[in-house]
Amino acid sequence: MVKLIDITRCVQEAPIYPGSSPVTVEQVSDMKKGDVANVSLIIAGSHMGTHADAYRHFLPDSDIGIDRMELFRYFGACRVVTVAENAMIGRAALEGRIEGCERLVLHSGGGGYLEKEATEYIIAQGILTVVTDAWSVGSLGNEAEIHTPLLRAGLALVENVILDSVEDGEYTLCAFPLKIGGCDGAPVRAVLIQED
Repeated sequence: MVKLIDITRCVQEAPIYPGSSPVTVEQVSDMKKGDVANVSLIIAGSHMGTHADAYRHFLPDSDIGIDRMELFRYFGACRVVTVAENAMIGRAALEGRIEGCERLVLHSGGGGYLEKEATEYIIAQGILTVVTDAWSVGSLGNEAEIHTPLLRAGLALVENVILDSVEDGEYTLCAFPLKIGGCDGAPVRAVLIQED
């Protein structure tokens, strides 16, 4: 039996990165007012809710937008690993737990950010993708130091998932980003597939 676990945050309820505007959904066509269909206007940043980062998000010499990211990075075998809640994630928290992992899903209670040494260790393991339940892989004021080496090494990043009821273990990740030409990021519908 296959179980689908939705790890996507509702965009209107997701934590908002400091300085970002909240998502607004405006009804521009309303059947209750006689319009032929219901249509909404969505106003949001490219990194709203559960989203993926493109290489050009932190690499000034890259022209790889979200529409050109390799799709295999967002689909395939992954491992959910729980680390200390709302704490910095060091190398020691990952050693012996992520070897042989293709896509790493970090369960940190929503506030765990990678330290430089952990980032280097993830890259050394040949991991394709890092998914985190924090709004970013790097802490405020330390974004570039964490994002840049991961993106430079070719990893895909998915941020701001919700893992409250997810147990550690092996799953299949499906988290394709919207295809927005040249954009630095895009929302995703992230799902973990569990097979019994």
